[in-house]
Amino acid sequence: MANNNDDEYNQFLQTHQLQLIFNNIPRHLYRRLYEKMKNEIFDSGSYFQLCPIDDDDELEKPYNPERRYYVSTLRDVVLDPEKDENAIFLIDHAWTYRIKDARNDLYSISNLYERMTSLMNINSDLKEDGIELILQRMWKFNQSYTLTSTQIDPQLDTEVAQEPYWYIMDELGSSIRHSDTNANVYCTSFFFEPTQTMFTLLYPIVRIEQPYSEIFRNFVYDNSSTLDRNIKLLPWQRVNYRKKVLRSLTIEHCPEIFTKKLQNNTEIFEECHKNDLYDRSTILIEPTKFDKDHILKVYTDQDLIKQYLTDQHYQLIDNYGQADIIFLKKQIQDFRFETLHNTLINQFPFENIITNKELLALVSRRWKSLYSSSAVENDPYIDSHESPPWLPTTFVLTYELPQFAVYFQYREDQKIDNTWIVKPINLTRSIDVSVTNLIDTVIRLPESGSKIACKYVSTPVLLKIPDIEGGEVKFDVRYILLLRSIRPLKLYVHKIFWLRIANKPFSMKQLDNS
Repeated sequence: MANNNDDEYNQFLQTHQLQLIFNNIPRHLYRRLYEKMKNEIFDSGSYFQLCPIDDDDELEKPYNPERRYYVSTLRDVVLDPEKDENAIFLIDHAWTYRIKDARNDLYSISNLYERMTSLMNINSDLKEDGIELILQRMWKFNQSYTLTSTQIDPQLDTEVAQEPYWYIMDELGSSIRHSDTNANVYCTSFFFEPTQTMFTLLYPIVRIEQPYSEIFRNFVYDNSSTLDRNIKLLPWQRVNYRKKVLRSLTIEHCPEIFTKKLQNNTEIFEECHKNDLYDRSTILIEPTKFDKDHILKVYTDQDLIKQYLTDQHYQLIDNYGQADIIFLKKQIQDFRFETLHNTLINQFPFENIITNKELLALVSRRWKSLYSSSAVENDPYIDSHESPPWLPTTFVLTYELPQFAVYFQYREDQKIDNTWIVKPINLTRSIDVSVTNLIDTVIRLPESGSKIACKYVSTPVLLKIPDIEGGEVKFDVRYILLLRSIRPLKLYVHKIFWLRIANKPFSMKQLDNS
């Protein structure tokens, strides 16, 4: 029996090695952590308690005004992160969701609404108003983790995609307050593969020995600049403090924040294709000419192409080096002529400058300095930002979070529409896309992956559809382009295109349903 336990434990160490190292979990806690997750041992009640917050409490008062309780140790508890092998605890999750499902969850999951209003200290006579407050306030409690599509469904035969989830810890975990200077525990999410369960782990980072010691954590562990860190902490600050901070950073008071032109930072572009191999000098290639009876050899890893490419002029082969056409789902990194010769491929060097939303936004912003007239913009922030008139104002939140936050406050003070669409830089099918007018939401969304924030088009051209109640809906037209050559530039447009029409009338009232 002991051997079986040791085998299972060793398998746990092997399977979860990256998580254990990434989360800096002390090695002497590994076995007890395994035992607690395997047997779902939630023993934090023997070590910690919830205490009501005193209105006169001045410690860390600017933070967490929505919290009704704080967490402290019990009287005789001593937690030593260096020696105590039991000093790691599981915190349960009260609510796990995807942003697009949050509103419906609050209506449909039994007792969830009541639990969230109690946890977030919300008093509302109407459930609809209470739900709106929860959707606003949840960003002060949210935590995030990401699963791959294969983790969600191991049988799924599609390209691996990242699926972000947000969650709110139980009452104990959600009552832990922030401290810049007094943090004594660390909290992190941990995926236990044998049961496919996500836990939050809590463990001390300093020795805790005083009776009834309050438990603090640091909401923003970040090695970035002090300014970036202060902006990331704003969701937990009182609104008046947030406005004061951002109004002190305006373009008039701190112009140096807005003088750096991110689109000229070549390191960002180089990082994205640092592993690519390509010809350093231009090689002029004469296209190969085939007679009409020639059979083109095709190498592909796409099942759909293998299934439907049945024309007699093509032959599917398994040898990459003998192909006339290479059509791959995975990214090609070796674009050298000595490797590809005259082979036709479905990718081109540095294509992520167009397909990556972050890089596309930065390249587009170069347009203004190259082609724009000297006409003065009405908006000093857009003029400083160098956004061309055809591109909605776009901030790369990895590098421009302070600039976004200041501009958001400026628009709020000017009473200008402040609705933004926040997109992951490299996901498809609208995964992890959010529309919001809440600054807390935009600041915290990058925790689930790199994001850009674009000014949302709040007055779009609409299509009137008599069969849809409310009538006017959003639409777009989808074309397929074939890039045949970059130099000289040759593009082909497929004669068949698609008109895509929304199935709900356009409204700016419920932005999570846009």
